[in-house]
Amino acid sequence: MSESETSTSRESAACPKCGHRRTSGAAACPRCGLRFALWRPSMADPRAQLTPAGLELWQQAEANWQDLNRHQAFARYCLQANLLPAAGRCYRDRLNRFPGDAMAIKMQAEILAKATLGLLVQKRQPAEPVTRSKWFWVIILAAVALAIAAAFIWGPGKLRARAASPTINVPLPQ
Repeated sequence: MSESETSTSRESAACPKCGHRRTSGAAACPRCGLRFALWRPSMADPRAQLTPAGLELWQQAEANWQDLNRHQAFARYCLQANLLPAAGRCYRDRLNRFPGDAMAIKMQAEILAKATLGLLVQKRQPAEPVTRSKWFWVIILAAVALAIAAAFIWGPGKLRARAASPTINVPLPQ
């Protein structure tokens, strides 16, 4: 077998989206549901790949597996670099190799919580105040213009009418 055939068989042994081991002849991944016939490499999420700095932090965490600080540094970097999918995948791959690994379970749950919190924070951004809307100011200006026009039409007309014809009190015969 040539080197390219070996790498191709290794790639086809795992789902390209989630990394779950593929069974021969399966049309879809049993974990994530990806239909293999529809998959194109261009569809891969760039956030699912670690940057060189992230890869270095991951290697340090793997070398010192029980050191919680290294895992937290890796997770913090991935959060700041928007690489939580890649971090989750690293821990999921670790769990595929070592099911029941307490550190991998703990960190995978932490990364999922960070990703979920990020979604909640994005959804709950406060709406822009009404006073910052251009329509609010258009309505206010239109109301002021109408008030001024009404004051000119009804206000001074009544004053002029009173000034132009003073009322005369004529005593009525008894």
